[in-house]
Amino acid sequence: MLQGELKWGALLAAEAFILPSHQENFGIAVAEALAVGTPVLISDKVNIWREIEADNAGLVAPDTLDGTVSLLERWLALSPAARHQMGERARACFTAHFEMRRETENLLAVIRANIQGHAK
Repeated sequence: MLQGELKWGALLAAEAFILPSHQENFGIAVAEALAVGTPVLISDKVNIWREIEADNAGLVAPDTLDGTVSLLERWLALSPAARHQMGERARACFTAHFEMRRETENLLAVIRANIQGHAK
């Protein structure tokens, strides 16, 4: 397990972060990769795959050997410019969906709306 500066340095230096997992409730390491603009190659068993796919912040495939091979082949087929653009979208995906301040504000808005609804 990498921690601290070593972890963040590895994520920043990586061309892509690959997690062809059979099950991930959220995928903290995936979100960390997105946070630094590293595209992610994940299985459709990482529960944030929909956001990744919708934002074109990485590649998604089934959690099989064929799916994992497909992820790698599709990644290798991308041009350097396309990989760079995917990295930019990775950072934007993190900001839009997983950045803590924004998510806290969203949660507070839901709580306030709920309180107001019960006060009426």
